[in-house]
Amino acid sequence: MSKTFPRLIYVSHKGFLPGPYEKRLALDEVVQMMGGLSYMTGPPGRPLRAGTSVNDIMGGMFGAIGVLAALRERERTGRGQEVQSALFENCVFLAAQHMQQYAMTGEPPAPMPARVSAWSVYDVFKLAAGEQLFIGAVSDKQFQTLCQVLERQDLAAEPQLQTNTQRVAVRPALLERLGEILKDHEIDALSAKLEAAGIPYARIVRPEQLLDDPHLRASGGLVPMHTDDGGTTEVVLLPLLMGGRRPAVRQPLARVGEHTQEVLARLATPPAT
Repeated sequence: MSKTFPRLIYVSHKGFLPGPYEKRLALDEVVQMMGGLSYMTGPPGRPLRAGTSVNDIMGGMFGAIGVLAALRERERTGRGQEVQSALFENCVFLAAQHMQQYAMTGEPPAPMPARVSAWSVYDVFKLAAGEQLFIGAVSDKQFQTLCQVLERQDLAAEPQLQTNTQRVAVRPALLERLGEILKDHEIDALSAKLEAAGIPYARIVRPEQLLDDPHLRASGGLVPMHTDDGGTTEVVLLPLLMGGRRPAVRQPLARVGEHTQEVLARLATPPAT
């Protein structure tokens, strides 16, 4: 194809880039297990895949990024090229921060659920009615502010809790104390206070609840799209703005083979140079 169409850019989405593994079959879960992600996600001894198909998604992303780079190079050279994107290499890229930690310190990283947190208050707490809320206080000022929100100035004044380093040293006991304080708080009232005070917090949200998320709705992040069976569904747009606008749905979901003749017709005659 490249002999006839020297400007052609072709993308291969693969399991593995060329090397000893390239003939193996790959699935998102397979590469999560062999690429370090499952080990880092689950507690010690219980590797756990991430809650979404991150490598399938990133494979498409890196393929698209490669095309953009190839287009720029074609502007300079006049020639296209093949771009390869692979699931295993995606996953290794995600785990690279942990690989680098070991390479530079000699300390193997512990799985995330067993890690020693760099911040003393950075956890999920159970509130009234069984609700759960993540709260993060990642600076000394934020810890003091959190204590004010909880009306526990006595906690803020304790000498052994004045710095993050001190609080990390007693983190299990501190989290247990905060858990006792928070267990009777109503989630709506506490969330409003934390937001007003500038404390990072987050409800634990299920995917189906995001279809009614007020921010996604107001920001235009959910839009209708026609499906291949003639119906419609709501889809999430790309997570970016271009010129102040969200890139919209360009066309309905294609039926199998719908655009085959259109694509082949464009390839029938080499473009004029």
